[in-house]
Amino acid sequence: MALPDRAQSALLRIAQGALANIREHAGATSAAVTLTYLDDQVVLDVADDGRGFDPADRPGGVRGHGLPAMRVRAEQLGGTLTVESVPGEGTVLSAAIPLDPEP
Repeated sequence: MALPDRAQSALLRIAQGALANIREHAGATSAAVTLTYLDDQVVLDVADDGRGFDPADRPGGVRGHGLPAMRVRAEQLGGTLTVESVPGEGTVLSAAIPLDPEP
C-alpha cells in the first residue's frame, strides 16, 4: 500500500528531528530506525542507547521545539507521538499514523 505524500513527508521530518535530537543531546553510540506497516497504521520507531532523560523533569514532558513539532506533525494526520525514556537507558520515539485517517 502506498503511503500518502503528506504522511511520507511527516514521517521523514519526524525521523530527521529524532535523529537530530539523538546527535545533539543523547550521547548515543547507536540508533535504530524502523518503519512498520500494520493493518490500520504505519509506525515509525527511532531508538537510541544514549543517556536518556526523565520526561517528568520537563515542563509538559518536553523541552525545546523539536518534540512538540514532531507531535504536531503526527497529530495533523490523526496520529500520535510517544516518547519513552529512562535516564541511563536511552530513548524510544514512536510516531503512529493511521493509513485511513478520520476526516
